[in-house]
Amino acid sequence: MFRQARRLNFIPRAIVFGRNQLLGTAAALLVVSQPVSAALHNNAQLAEQRQLFEQLSDQVAKGRLSQVRQNLDALDAYPLKPYLEAQVISRQLESLGAEQINRFVEQNMHLPVTEGLQQKWLNTLAARNDWAGYRQAYQLFQPRGNHYKCLMLKADMKQGILATQLEKVAELWVQGESQPKSCDSVFAYWQRRGGLTSPVAEIRFWNAVRERNFSLARYAEKKIDQPDGKRNARLLWQVRSNPERWLKPKTFSPNNHTHRIIVDYAVRRLAQKDMRLAARRWLSLRDHLNFTPEEKAELNHYLGVRLALRFYDDAPELVAKIDPDFQDIEITEWRIRLALSQQNWPEVQALIAKLPEEEKITSRWRYWQAVAEQNISGQTQDQLFAEIAVDRSYYGFLASEQLGQPFNLNYEPANFSASLQQGLLLLPSVRRMYELVQLEEFEYARQEWNLLFPTLDDEQKYALSHLAGSWQWHSQAIAGAALIRKWNDLQLRFPLEYADLYQQFSDKQKIPLNWALSITRQESAFNPLARSGVGAMGLMQLMPKTAKQTAKKIRQSLKKTKELYNPATNIALGTAYLAQMLDRFDGSRIYATAAYNAGPYRVKSWLKKRGHLPLDIWVEVIPYEETRIYVQRVLEYGVVYDMMANRPTRLLDDNERQLLALNLPESGEVVLD
Repeated sequence: MFRQARRLNFIPRAIVFGRNQLLGTAAALLVVSQPVSAALHNNAQLAEQRQLFEQLSDQVAKGRLSQVRQNLDALDAYPLKPYLEAQVISRQLESLGAEQINRFVEQNMHLPVTEGLQQKWLNTLAARNDWAGYRQAYQLFQPRGNHYKCLMLKADMKQGILATQLEKVAELWVQGESQPKSCDSVFAYWQRRGGLTSPVAEIRFWNAVRERNFSLARYAEKKIDQPDGKRNARLLWQVRSNPERWLKPKTFSPNNHTHRIIVDYAVRRLAQKDMRLAARRWLSLRDHLNFTPEEKAELNHYLGVRLALRFYDDAPELVAKIDPDFQDIEITEWRIRLALSQQNWPEVQALIAKLPEEEKITSRWRYWQAVAEQNISGQTQDQLFAEIAVDRSYYGFLASEQLGQPFNLNYEPANFSASLQQGLLLLPSVRRMYELVQLEEFEYARQEWNLLFPTLDDEQKYALSHLAGSWQWHSQAIAGAALIRKWNDLQLRFPLEYADLYQQFSDKQKIPLNWALSITRQESAFNPLARSGVGAMGLMQLMPKTAKQTAKKIRQSLKKTKELYNPATNIALGTAYLAQMLDRFDGSRIYATAAYNAGPYRVKSWLKKRGHLPLDIWVEVIPYEETRIYVQRVLEYGVVYDMMANRPTRLLDDNERQLLALNLPESGEVVLD
């Protein structure tokens, strides 16, 4: 369960605030956080207990339980002792008494580790056919998952009380996903008592269709014996086989709710092949059937956004028909982007005016309002740009550069006392959280955080976020700051680790230091052990295949992918890959940043279609929202890191600034090499 903590050679954090107005407040902030952390970091007894915990956890993994039990008392004061006890109990489920196990579960059900133990315990009881014991344990603490619900229903069946609870079985059976095998005997019992009727089968059929689980829908269809139900099911398969032919008003009845399910599915299916035809068919059908407003809005959104981001020639016309009254904010925003891609400035202005007031006043749309007005009137919009420049954001920084004035950081120092953090450190959950972070058990640490955080007031949440930052658990510190909207605490939100390594390898690759730092801040928040859902690893979130190719090009040894968790290796390869992207896109940091996120082939495709656009418009119309936000944040974060270190600061270089919408010749054409 617990691995030996990896002993990385951490380089001390080095955040240097260069601006005079930041220097004093940064120092004050460190006074708050450092003594509190020292209380943990310098506690020799705690360090000894942590070492013993690791040793005993290793002994559990080797099956040496008697040795572990002999030393458990030595951990009485250690916050994670219950975690070790859970490990020991999970190895002894066959020999320990139910009373002892249930007592531990009851006393520790607030711990994340307990759910896994309870799952193993319930499976053990079920394997023994100890259904009375299962009912007792399950009622004490119910783990997530239908597997355990079905075993509880089976226990009720064995105890002779399920006949009065058949509706619980039906609730499980009608779900649109296949259920665990542990449900089979319960479902068979329910069917023998007449629970499986044709109407019930129809419910599961249509739930399965909604989940796109068509093999399960075929199975449920076999249980439908009423004529109307059979006819509706056959229509689904007919339309699915050829949506182009059957997606017409005459195919469907306005008051048949299953026909709405068919149309919703078939329109989306057709959209995968022909988006514009799907949109036209939807426009002919949405008022023919009695869709609810929510159903209409959902499919309008699906089609409207996808039509716009593919930049078809007739997209503006089709999107306007899908959302003629500007009900969907995101569709309206994409209509603005379509107008930007055509540099139709009057249309840009007209569409921005259709946004809700709270969206209209954001720095994004005020920036484009100013650009549109200046293009239309020929008069500079210094006043509006000055208002936008107040924001510490990508658009605020663009406005500052347009005016040729310094950037605003809007820094606000932390405003809580050290005593508040000391109080938090007395909480058992915080002490457990700290130890889990030291042991690199971040999943358990996050679960502890998620249980505690909602119970705190905002000031405590703020103090806890700073504690996480002092533990170098920056990803959680940043997430905590976001939840309480502490956007201006730059000390918390913009950490910096391994400063010497970033300086060394960015110099070697001849790329901007702030670029490598801001990429890392966006990718991993300086967590050297970060791993994404798709397998990207380490500080700069390198995919193993990309890392191997890059290592080969720069002739660096990379024998095992786990070496990507080493900061020096990861930064060396990450900066080298950035340099390759910079070279591939003719020195454009913006295109290279987009490629780092979305891949170079996608960016090449976007450039082929829209590379003639001014640079700020090109960024705004990036089809992938994730990539668009990524590029903007990396540029923004680069300014912050440079200002914090008192380095010369710019959002864009001279060449990039010349490619903005307001700086290009009237033709608006970008000449690409």
